[in-house]
Amino acid sequence: MVSIKDVARDAGVSPQTVSNYFNNPSIVMQRTRAKVEESVTRLHYTPNASARRLRAQRSYTLAAGIAPSGYSQIFDPLLHALVSEADKHGLRIMLYKTDSKADEIHQFASLVSGGDVDCFILTDTVYEDPRISWLVKHHQAFVLFGRPWGQETDDDAKLAWVDVDGKRGISELTQKLIVTGHRRIGFMGWPDPSGTGADRYSGWEQALLTAKLSTQREIATLRIDSEDNIRAGQIACGKLLERQPDLDAIVCVSDTLATGAHTFLPPHCPITITGFDNTSSAQSLGFTSLEQPTLDIAHELVRIAVERINGSEDPSLVRDVASQHVLLAPKIIVR
Repeated sequence: MVSIKDVARDAGVSPQTVSNYFNNPSIVMQRTRAKVEESVTRLHYTPNASARRLRAQRSYTLAAGIAPSGYSQIFDPLLHALVSEADKHGLRIMLYKTDSKADEIHQFASLVSGGDVDCFILTDTVYEDPRISWLVKHHQAFVLFGRPWGQETDDDAKLAWVDVDGKRGISELTQKLIVTGHRRIGFMGWPDPSGTGADRYSGWEQALLTAKLSTQREIATLRIDSEDNIRAGQIACGKLLERQPDLDAIVCVSDTLATGAHTFLPPHCPITITGFDNTSSAQSLGFTSLEQPTLDIAHELVRIAVERINGSEDPSLVRDVASQHVLLAPKIIVR
């Protein structure tokens, strides 16, 4: 059986450094972390989880909620990436059900009382998310996938998050449409309040105003909001084209709405449709979409989670606030 000493010998570091790699990676230099990770992978080393939990009085478990429906289509690949990333640090991912935000808070209380979780990973953040307030009030370590939209706190360091820069992605995508000759570009978004939806909308708005293809007064007439399902997207696309029949492109806040718009239009229609998430729908229907970097998201979520866990005992181990607020760029997948 491979031991921590074997890993240390193979990596050319001390056993304490290998221990820090698993338990306190923020104090290990990046180059050294890479060497240890290489040796761990090569030797197929797995920490003794039971002994480790008993010694440290921790569960070494990160918890993430799953809903029966309604989550983004990127959740499955993100969950796979999270499990892989957590495994590199000797951590487990525990899943719990979330039928609603209130139900998820009930799950928090149950898991906290049993000492089953060291840190929560919250996905699907919403405006003034009640889960955030509960976790802050009960002094629980957590990290968000998505920004804390509308959340007020006296200490930004309490709210650690990783998000994808939807504004930047949609702006760059709209600019690409403009460069390729599109001049009448509409937008299909989500109803307010939606922090993510508003962020993506602002990228489209900025690109049109900067290119002087619309005035601030006209911009509202080029936008329509819809619930995030295919049928609603079809209906919204029809209404938008009734209002603006000369559109040559429609930027959609999600692949779901883009699928609705695409299936509403007749075959060989010259209107270009774009989406967000690069799901199987975008790939099969062949429309351009923005892809979220799930591997990078998982890496940052787990990195911050480990720092939050260690920082609960020693606040000096949590790095500056900037390292706890990470904004990643999506990639345009052109079809």
